[in-house]
Amino acid sequence: MAKAEVLPIDPGDIEAVLPIIRQADREEIEGALQIPLDTSLSDGLSNCCKASKIVVDGLIVALFGDTRHDERLGIPWLVSTIHVERYPRAFLQVCKPEVEEMLSRHEALINFVDVRNTTAIRWLEWLGFTFGDPEPYGPLGMPFKPFWMKRST
Repeated sequence: MAKAEVLPIDPGDIEAVLPIIRQADREEIEGALQIPLDTSLSDGLSNCCKASKIVVDGLIVALFGDTRHDERLGIPWLVSTIHVERYPRAFLQVCKPEVEEMLSRHEALINFVDVRNTTAIRWLEWLGFTFGDPEPYGPLGMPFKPFWMKRST
């Protein structure tokens, strides 16, 4: 079975993944949020507490990280590529430890997910996030679900 590695993001990684970002992630960022993908990723990286990539068999499966919202809250983010569908098990094996590490930096994690991105919602549920009801989000007021997780005490 293929094994995933979590590695630091290299300068060329954003450019490398732009053409292979999973369609649902592309629609969430470009369509609903009205932000170019490269801008979204660059902004996410510039404010990151930690930014990483998940690599399986030399292929980038996802870029992810967490930013500080305030002294208590962190904002986790992840953009997957088409390769996540080829290596779902390897991808999932590294996700929970990475979320636990994020919770070591923040009391709670919070963000929003496009209701159309059902694969991401299932993955977030599997990770243990709690969801609120959909609400208008972004410049188009598209329905997004807030999601959050608190650090275990």
